[in-house]
Amino acid sequence: MEKAAAAAAAAVAEEEEEAVWACSWGAGADGQLGNSGFQDHHLPQPLLLPPRCRGRVSFVAGGGAHAIALTSDGEVFSWGRGTHGQLGHGDVENIPHPKLVKFFENYMITCVSAGWNHSGFATDSGQLFMCGDGSFGQLGAGDNHPRNLPFEVAYFTTKHVVRLALGMRHSLVLLKDNSVYGFGSARRGQIGRCAWNQKFYDVPRLIDGFPNCKIGNIYANGDHSAALDAGELYTIGAYRHRKVDPHVLPSSKPVQRLNPATTGQNHDESSSLSTLAKVPCVEGEQVVHIAAGTEHSALVTDKGTVFTWGWGEHGQLGLGDTCDQVTPQRVHIGDKKPRSSASVNVYCGSGFTIAVNSGLESD
Repeated sequence: MEKAAAAAAAAVAEEEEEAVWACSWGAGADGQLGNSGFQDHHLPQPLLLPPRCRGRVSFVAGGGAHAIALTSDGEVFSWGRGTHGQLGHGDVENIPHPKLVKFFENYMITCVSAGWNHSGFATDSGQLFMCGDGSFGQLGAGDNHPRNLPFEVAYFTTKHVVRLALGMRHSLVLLKDNSVYGFGSARRGQIGRCAWNQKFYDVPRLIDGFPNCKIGNIYANGDHSAALDAGELYTIGAYRHRKVDPHVLPSSKPVQRLNPATTGQNHDESSSLSTLAKVPCVEGEQVVHIAAGTEHSALVTDKGTVFTWGWGEHGQLGLGDTCDQVTPQRVHIGDKKPRSSASVNVYCGSGFTIAVNSGLESD
């Protein structure tokens, strides 16, 4: 009987181990795929999470060429490009596999974000730590120096940080009192209205212009930012008409596009949508999770299926090629089956994608 019980327990444990998985695909030249290599991959590859991290990943932040994983009990792992110290390990090495950020061994981290070459971490007590590239003041340290170890941003020592979001060269912070601060590059209004000749701010500044609302979350990418409250989305930054004050974006009105003349990009405007459009998906499946990279997007359905679309030059769509796709395409992740639809999450960096099935309920 004891042998039969032991065999049954071992079978259950093996089944649970197989049900917990993480994979990545796309650009990998800096080790950002976390598979111990430095090559691009056009199909999903195993993400080599350490045993202590498996089944406990609650969130992954994808940056320019690095990634940060946050676990359910507040530990932090990072990997990928480290040339500006953005991995927080005290050096400037590229690391091709997830590695524990030992600096936070005595902290409980509740929120992480990754910019192009900088990283941010918030603790359960409201402290804010930053590391990486500071050339545009995006670390909020009052200078433009890089940091290869996380440091506490002094400006917020008497405040309580609850959320943070990092863009290409700027950072946003949401406080417990509902105020939003920004620092870093300011040329396109991504941290609110600034002096006409101010290119960056190296200390946090309050972003004015929000009405009486309760901000639930903040977002940053490229040269623009957004804040979400109950039912309304506010956006600031690089727009066709250069709006730099928080601007409410009702779903019934046109969505502002980036202006090719100001971004230096040569996009064909005729191929860009200026109004909200429903994304086609597989009949009978509902979208439960979405993610956006620099120029590609991903979603997860209630069946635990991953779809991607957009730019595919580095294989970041996971379809086995480098073609672009204008509609969502199913990503085949081997014979791996999710424990439940709620346990599958997908995350996008710049040119790479990560999918994790940890068994944890998604936010």
